[in-house]
Amino acid sequence: MSEEQVVEQVDQSAPPMETPADVASGGSGNDFLNLIPEDLRSDPSLSPIKDVENLARSYVNAQRLIGADKLPIPVNPTDEDLDNIYGKLGRPETPEGYSFEADGNIVTEDVAKDYASLAHQLRLTPEQASGVLDYYKSMASNSMETSQQADQESREKVEQELKAEWGNNYESKLIAASNAVEEFAGKDILDMQLADGTRIGNHPEFIKAFAKIAEFRHSVTSEDTISDAPRSTIMTTQSAQAEIDAIMNDRSHAYWDRKNPNRQRAVERVQELMSIVHG
Repeated sequence: MSEEQVVEQVDQSAPPMETPADVASGGSGNDFLNLIPEDLRSDPSLSPIKDVENLARSYVNAQRLIGADKLPIPVNPTDEDLDNIYGKLGRPETPEGYSFEADGNIVTEDVAKDYASLAHQLRLTPEQASGVLDYYKSMASNSMETSQQADQESREKVEQELKAEWGNNYESKLIAASNAVEEFAGKDILDMQLADGTRIGNHPEFIKAFAKIAEFRHSVTSEDTISDAPRSTIMTTQSAQAEIDAIMNDRSHAYWDRKNPNRQRAVERVQELMSIVHG
């Protein structure tokens, strides 16, 4: 049989138990050992006791321990031993015994399920597991708020810079750049981060680059995509009017569809053509 340590759980309402040292400290100094059989006198457990009264106290304390709930802790516990020990301390029998509320943001249903399995593997009690999860949620929430604040400040800074450079053309150029990004790169690229942590979508040079791409596209085609055979950038009033007429007569053109993501570009193109015709 392996050696075991025993953790006692004693009724807290009972009078406090005394250790042999406590018992000895209250002794009267009477030599009671002469009153007991000789073969017991040398037992080490009796050495701290000085009189019959304290011997009686030790006996009463021992009886209290006999009725107490004991938790054996083997010297070299196996996984089965540990499961039994932590089960008595409150660990659920299965991961389903935990109850973690999913908020759909930091803790999704899948996260809650995975965390329950981890908590069970680590033999956490429900109270311990909930405490760890609450700490994680608090840290994650603070991190998200900090990130969102930094992102907002970055957007405001870029907006101020571009407005100062583009003036009254800010709105139209920004829309054109956004449409160009969606057409040629896809909007997911806006969330990519540079080495310094800046979102690409918040970088002024990136926005300017796609604004220039949009301008180039308008300079080489009358449609919403780049032409396979770019025409001369010099346009006569006659050809400009012909293109205007074609757009006005084509009800399927993006110019007529307010829900079309390319409508803004089409409107800008018509404005350019009108300026050529009317000067």
